[in-house]
Amino acid sequence: MPRIEAATVAEHRALRERQVVEAAADLLTSAGAAAVTPAAVAARTGLARSSVYQYADSAAALVGVAMEELFERTDRAIASALAVTGDDPGRRLDAIVRTVLEGASTGHGPHQAVDVAQLPADHQVRLRELHALVLAALAEVISELWLAGAGPPGGDRSIEDSVTDARTMATLVWGVINGAVPLLEQGQPVGRVVGLVSDFVHGGLTVR
Repeated sequence: MPRIEAATVAEHRALRERQVVEAAADLLTSAGAAAVTPAAVAARTGLARSSVYQYADSAAALVGVAMEELFERTDRAIASALAVTGDDPGRRLDAIVRTVLEGASTGHGPHQAVDVAQLPADHQVRLRELHALVLAALAEVISELWLAGAGPPGGDRSIEDSVTDARTMATLVWGVINGAVPLLEQGQPVGRVVGLVSDFVHGGLTVR
């Protein structure tokens, strides 16, 4: 029987699963989706390939768990940044922009070149859920910004319309943030890119 590396079998399994997830995420960020294979994860963790298959039954599933891990890291990083930023909605919006782009600058954000449609269905569902958490955080801060007097663009809105607009704007803001990632890949300083994106986003959210 294999040696148990934790106090219980359940804890041992959780430890091994964490090793597989972190190895898959590291491979994805360092070498791309094509490098995330059961053999590569097994080599990185020191596990047998058959053990890796216990936690992800294909290379596509490993890419799925890796992307989930990157989104979860981003969600946690955003929550942590907002917790220490204070109540000013403008600064809270800047904190989200900065957190996501700083993660992307180190290759640890959910911005990898992955065709999500090719992932197993359960991973597609989970990634949509995690993406929704990021958008919800953005939409909440956008609503706070508008309540503080900055918007929404286009004049008065009902409460219901403002909620819908905030969600729509959150999707657009996320698109702007993602669109700035190639600037980081081209070597532009992260501070400059964060500043440009923050200025652009604040301009787009202001009453006109």
